[in-house]
Amino acid sequence: MTKDNEKTYLCFDLGTTRIKSALLDSQGNIIYLDSEKALSHRDGDAVIQKPEEYYQSVIRQIQAMGRKHGEFLKNADSLICSGQMAGILSIDKNWEVVMPWTYSVDTRANRYLSGIEDDMAPDIRASSGGVPFMAAKIKWIKEELPDQYAKSVKFINLNTYVAGRLAGLTGSQSFIDYSVLAMNGLADIEKGTWNREIIGRLGLDEEKLPIIKPPYSQVGAIPKERFATKDDIKVLAGIGDQIAGFIGAGILEKGDLIDVAGTYTVLGYAGDSFVPDVDDRIISSIYSGMGDLYYHLAVVAVGGYLYNWFLNGFNYDDSRLDRVKDTGGLFFIPYVGGRTAPLQPYYQGTFYGLKWEHDLDSAYTSMLECIGYDYDLILDKIKELNGLKKDDLHKVKVIGGGAGNHIWNTLKANIMGLDYEAMEETSYEILGDFLIARYGDDLKTGYKRLMDRDIVTINEKVSPDREKADYYRKNKQKYRKIVEKIGSIYREFER
Repeated sequence: MTKDNEKTYLCFDLGTTRIKSALLDSQGNIIYLDSEKALSHRDGDAVIQKPEEYYQSVIRQIQAMGRKHGEFLKNADSLICSGQMAGILSIDKNWEVVMPWTYSVDTRANRYLSGIEDDMAPDIRASSGGVPFMAAKIKWIKEELPDQYAKSVKFINLNTYVAGRLAGLTGSQSFIDYSVLAMNGLADIEKGTWNREIIGRLGLDEEKLPIIKPPYSQVGAIPKERFATKDDIKVLAGIGDQIAGFIGAGILEKGDLIDVAGTYTVLGYAGDSFVPDVDDRIISSIYSGMGDLYYHLAVVAVGGYLYNWFLNGFNYDDSRLDRVKDTGGLFFIPYVGGRTAPLQPYYQGTFYGLKWEHDLDSAYTSMLECIGYDYDLILDKIKELNGLKKDDLHKVKVIGGGAGNHIWNTLKANIMGLDYEAMEETSYEILGDFLIARYGDDLKTGYKRLMDRDIVTINEKVSPDREKADYYRKNKQKYRKIVEKIGSIYREFER
């Protein structure tokens, strides 16, 4: 039970579709949890989000916490935000927005991204570990929106904007956390600095880039008078949402695996070193900014969008299946809107092997299977990069909205030959934020305490059916060939 004088922690997750807000006590118990819809604004090809709307949402939620739980808010120790990782915005010297948040859905910079990938992909991967989404967007702004580029003092991310606005920072005080650098493309991860050679080759300006900070570092404070707290509230640098979710789910030991069955389907691995995938460019190697905790991950597809598209578009009731269905040679390729691992933006969604006997159950099952097939490809690459043997990995935790889908968990367990542990549904990004704010880089101690108090629990364990191993081994290899050959067709027609 929360004590009257116990420190509390303000945690926010600035997502693509929702803005989550929480107040937690020092034990990790959630006192207050709410969310608001995040708005996207479209104008022709442009798709942007307004940083000020995110900031105002956070302010409204803090005020709501004060009305409902003022006795706990007054003990607030610190505030931290997690949020989107693959976008960019810019500010002037007074922290006013020059360029609004252009994120992954906004494709106006894609041709610059393709050009950078064609010319510099190996060098960028070796230096920053991932796809240079932010570098491409900054390059696009400089070339096509020169007035906005000239007015921009710093290019930052959404977390930085909200935290800095709360702390009353100026443009020269801007910062960015380590976890988003892999998607920035301009950093030298191992040195913890910006890569001047790459910045120069792209014709960009290093002085427009912020200071790199660990997620738990204090960047400013909110005066105690503002929200009637006992002390000033420390404002922390924050972290990318995927990495916050990994931490909240306890992916903290070398060898831990996680499946994020959410809006984006992600397979991630915890390691202890920077291991860039220079040749195949499937895996992003991300430094958490804390100790020797690195994550190697790949985004397969917008799995949650696909799932809802199928259920809503075809009026399909997924509760009708009580067991795994044999798809009879039907394969679904999930890259609606392009493939990301490796980056192949020309790819589109595809069914292969459609026969008269197939029905919606077959299509649904093949849609679930394909994520497992892609995960298996990613897993093989993770093992290769980290020098792992076939049997070095045994289980994977699954979080997100799809974690409760028993059929999906069974399919993925059988395809990858790993035990699946479905975590109880909660906001793991918020828990990750809390662990960072409360424990800094001593995350393992904090997570153990959450487990001891049953704040995080496992709902279901699914073990692979060894009799299915041969069946899926053949299908996995066939899927990889199909993906390769169909990809070449899309590539040809793009040209």
